Amino acid sequence: MSFLYPGLLTLLTVLPFLLLGAILTRRRRGDAWKRLVAPRLRKKLVRESSPIRHWLSIALALIGCSFLIATLARPYQGEVTTKEKIQTRNILIAIDTSRSMLVRDASPDRITSAKALAIELTNSFANDRIGLIAFAGAPLLMSPLTIDHSAIRDAISQLDTEVIPSGGSDLNATIQLSLKTLKKYPPASSALIILSDGENHSQETSLAIRAIQNSKITVCTIGLGSSEGGIIPDPHQPDGKFRDVQNHTVHSRLNPLVLQQLARAGNGIYTHSSSGTTHAISQALNSLKSSSTEDQLITLPAERYSWFLLPAIIFLILSLITRSQLFSRISPPSPPATTIILLLLSTLITHATSDLERAIHAYQRKDYDAALDFFTKAHATAKGESIYAIEFAQGITSFRTKNWNQSTHYFSQALLSPNKNLQEKAHYNLANTLYQSGLASLKLPKTPHTLNPFLETMRRLFTPTKKDKATRITEEDYQRAVTHWTDAITHYQATLSLNPSNTAAKDNLTEVKKQLKQLIDAHEQAKKEINGGEQRDKQTNDGDKQKGDGNKPDQDPNSQKSKNSDDQQQGKSSPDNKKSPPKTKPDPSQQRKKGESDKAFAARILKENSDVETRSNTRRLLRLRRPAKDW
Repeated sequence: MSFLYPGLLTLLTVLPFLLLGAILTRRRRGDAWKRLVAPRLRKKLVRESSPIRHWLSIALALIGCSFLIATLARPYQGEVTTKEKIQTRNILIAIDTSRSMLVRDASPDRITSAKALAIELTNSFANDRIGLIAFAGAPLLMSPLTIDHSAIRDAISQLDTEVIPSGGSDLNATIQLSLKTLKKYPPASSALIILSDGENHSQETSLAIRAIQNSKITVCTIGLGSSEGGIIPDPHQPDGKFRDVQNHTVHSRLNPLVLQQLARAGNGIYTHSSSGTTHAISQALNSLKSSSTEDQLITLPAERYSWFLLPAIIFLILSLITRSQLFSRISPPSPPATTIILLLLSTLITHATSDLERAIHAYQRKDYDAALDFFTKAHATAKGESIYAIEFAQGITSFRTKNWNQSTHYFSQALLSPNKNLQEKAHYNLANTLYQSGLASLKLPKTPHTLNPFLETMRRLFTPTKKDKATRITEEDYQRAVTHWTDAITHYQATLSLNPSNTAAKDNLTEVKKQLKQLIDAHEQAKKEINGGEQRDKQTNDGDKQKGDGNKPDQDPNSQKSKNSDDQQQGKSSPDNKKSPPKTKPDPSQQRKKGESDKAFAARILKENSDVETRSNTRRLLRLRRPAKDW
């Protein structure tokens, strides 16, 4: 006999303490009424119940509680195999693993953001078949369609830009492989989700669009990166920047046009990667029809809780009957069995809520670290819509500790709640978190809510100085701030779409748009000033160089003159100060021999000057030509 929840059996250790409490209570109660009634009147006024009946009732109640605890632990013996049909859909996820996915205009870069979104998608489609394709210059089926989502998540976590050796981004070949994989399933229950930055080096986009339209498979696309883009990193280069075949630095930007065309052809949606992307994709695929899978064998434990439940009921009823008035004219005190049951049930019910109450008390005391720990414990045992409410509370607590990444994660999870009011609050607080995260990336001076020092900050961004390393920001910090603030604007707008009368969201939306424009303008102005200063420095250096060439202090004109006179005396100078080439004697072997014909002379010259017979003919390895676009 085994138990599904053996930890509940530890409650059996409480029963001896309950028995001890019953003994002490019995003794105190007997002493109390004896002090109130005179000894000569006790037999006339009080009729004592039989102590045997009392202790028998307590023993029956304790035995009944023991069986009840064993019932709650869910005993089982052996296993039962059953067949079950599951309604599933077929969803294929294609992730771009080209070199351009290393650009850090997403947090922390494009490919890491794509992997996180893909794992969230697998969690959203818990009952569906999911497959995985990685593509760059060529597509590769990493995992076929399966309901084993843990294997899919492992495959996603192992993706990087080295999975496919061929560079570039071939979306047409990826579409063809995806349609071939989904061909054996009905189109009404199949979908393709593409996560890419839109870099497409294939010239056959029209063929891919036509193939999607003919297949009638739903296609959804997710854009990664920003319109400003960034430099592709390359650790093998001295300056850390990737260069093409012409040795030009490659700057990659998000190209949503191709992704939008593919989504329209597949009757799906295109969305930019943000916190609400997973929810948007889930809503877009709700129209897909589920198909019945084959009968699957499911092994379940054969529970035997009825063996313990029936004796528990019998013993508890006998305990009540033993203490009832069927055996005594005087009403006995209330049986302790009810108290025992209530105590046991309250222990089981309030176990899950105690962590939540402790979290609330810790939050009110401003002990946010302890509150977050208790919220996490309560989340592990929560069910239903309370899960999203606890995740929202975790986001608020993380916001108090200024852990912006953790707060963003919890608010994003709370967005999945079907409660519109909670969605509105999650969007609003997520926007505030993204704004604070972007503000922290800029490392601005500690001035209250002002962007006046932006110009000086941008100068620190582009000026190659070693001063104030702690406050000097990089181009990556600037791109990260722009990305976070753009996402914050998106979530403020989502808040207003749910509640147009939210004045706080309106005010914050206006202010963040204003600050984002000031940041971009300051960035452009700083670049112009830096570029102008570099141009002036270059002109100054060129002028100094020309001036230095005209006046060489180390050259003595008298020595030059004497040198020229010596050369003239030795006869080694010419009118243009150049040496005449030396005269060479003709090679006798290259001259025609006496009586040698033209054909014989030509054959001899070719044989003597050929190195085929004297030099080894080594095999040269073929060198593959690097394509023009391999990122």
